[in-house]
Amino acid sequence: MGKLRIKNLLSISLCLLLFVSCASHKSAVTLPTQKLFDTTNVSRYRVLIKNGQAEISGIMLIKYIDNEWRGSIVNEFGVKAFDFIAPPGKCKLQSVMPFLDKWYIRKTVEGDFAFLLWDVPAGKTAKGKTITFSSYNQDAPFQKGFVLKNEKRKIEYSFNYIEE
Repeated sequence: MGKLRIKNLLSISLCLLLFVSCASHKSAVTLPTQKLFDTTNVSRYRVLIKNGQAEISGIMLIKYIDNEWRGSIVNEFGVKAFDFIAPPGKCKLQSVMPFLDKWYIRKTVEGDFAFLLWDVPAGKTAKGKTITFSSYNQDAPFQKGFVLKNEKRKIEYSFNYIEE
């Protein structure tokens, strides 16, 4: 059982390492100004982060507190992938799983989350990043599904709102 878990963790970490060497795609994308997350309540999302053969899935809890976003991503077994704190325009990962705790992985995920939390709602563009909305609710625009793609690193982040 232990050897199988270590092999799975090693294969996932190797796949995540590969995204550093992926070819870049240099196109700017104009995004709609939309509120992605609820600023008044704790929101829950099913999350799937994919890069080639590697995947991390779980649940993200996110809350807006004192002018910054705070959240955590845990897998289905309750193992924490990472926490994040995002003051205006930035994002910082904390308590990162050991196989994800590499400077280039942290830098990429922090940049993608900063873009998602601060740039998209402000209507800013980004080179090589696109966002696609799978559903939209006029009364509660944050209760939807969406996908963020980092074309440069070939990473796809899927978020699907979990209703209570």
